[in-house]
Amino acid sequence: MDTDIVIFFKRIYGLLVSFPFWMLTFLCNVLVFLSSLAFYKLEYGHNLEVDQFIDAVWWSFSTITTVGYGDITPVTFWGRVLGILLMIVGTGFFVSYTALFANAMLGREVSRLGRRVSLIKKNVQGMQYDLHEDELVLERQVNHLNHTLARLEKRLNDLDNNDKKGKRDIND
Repeated sequence: MDTDIVIFFKRIYGLLVSFPFWMLTFLCNVLVFLSSLAFYKLEYGHNLEVDQFIDAVWWSFSTITTVGYGDITPVTFWGRVLGILLMIVGTGFFVSYTALFANAMLGREVSRLGRRVSLIKKNVQGMQYDLHEDELVLERQVNHLNHTLARLEKRLNDLDNNDKKGKRDIND
């Protein structure tokens, strides 16, 4: 049986070799590179903090990861618009990373739990159907017993009436 740490590393390995992980990583890196180029073009010469391209890359990474150290901030209108867009898109990308990681760690358990819930649901539905059938059977049996009881009461009343009538005939 696997230990928890072995299971953990198997799941991490599964994440690292998955297509969605690499596609998301590729798209994030493309976004960082393109936003770095745009930021450098928009801010170089206007922003005293942007002397080299690496400054734009630093700004892009810190903005897309929502860390935003504040050591480099856009000063131009379009630089700020780019920053806002990068914050929004970056949040979406990192939420996706979180979802991929959560799926890698919990995906099998959630699937297994989902199958168990479906099975339980089917059983409960079957039980409800059986209960409905049982209710109908019990209702028929109760009706039959009520009918039999009514007949017995009528017979007892008839016997009692005949008995009383017989006693009156004797006394007369």
